[in-house]
Amino acid sequence: MARRFFVNENNISNNKLKITGQEHTHISKVLRMKVGEKVFVTVLDTKQELLCQIETISKNETICDILDKTNISEEKSNITVFQALLKGEHMDFVVLKLTELGVDKLSTFSSKFVTQKYKNDKFSRYQKISIEACKQSGRKFPLNLEQSQNFEDMLEKLKNYSQIIVAYENSTQPAKQIIQSLDKNQKTAVVIGSEGGFSLDEIEKFEKMGAKIVSLGKNILRAETACLAVASVISYEFDKWGN
Repeated sequence: MARRFFVNENNISNNKLKITGQEHTHISKVLRMKVGEKVFVTVLDTKQELLCQIETISKNETICDILDKTNISEEKSNITVFQALLKGEHMDFVVLKLTELGVDKLSTFSSKFVTQKYKNDKFSRYQKISIEACKQSGRKFPLNLEQSQNFEDMLEKLKNYSQIIVAYENSTQPAKQIIQSLDKNQKTAVVIGSEGGFSLDEIEKFEKMGAKIVSLGKNILRAETACLAVASVISYEFDKWGN
């Protein structure tokens, strides 16, 4: 199977494709690909898939002939994860795994017990991580990433979702029952707190907007574990694991 790479439309001119930067390094230094080999390329801003053949590989760029173009759209799972900011590399791990699971979108936010401060350079880092996960998993488009926001802004975004699940360690409502009742054709939001969880006031705000507050069992899970556990089960229920 041909390898996949990711570019923007401004890399295309006169039926030629120029690959530079990290993607060129992956071709020339990591994979050590050769002239004549074929690759698939996703054009991020036009939602096109290109079948290309490598024409030249130089120090700073790879030039390809474009053999075929196809408009593509990735199957939607209707799942958005709202994840409170996490410390260290835990957020990197969440981005990587949510991409593999086929989740549509990840939106990060701050809440009362969040101690991690958002840094602008993290956004481009998350994009790169998602693209690398696409190469490994065969996904054609990276995770749709939304810039970090405060708690109140996040609540406003949730109004666009007809199904909202919030994981909370003090809930007595089993997640299993709620997840099995979800409609895969409706937009679904999964909300996960930080290492410190949610305050009672925040939980009350979720309840007022109709969110389902659920328990993930007797064991208290780490935030990143809870995020991936819920996303995995919902993906399964939405037939993302079918043939």
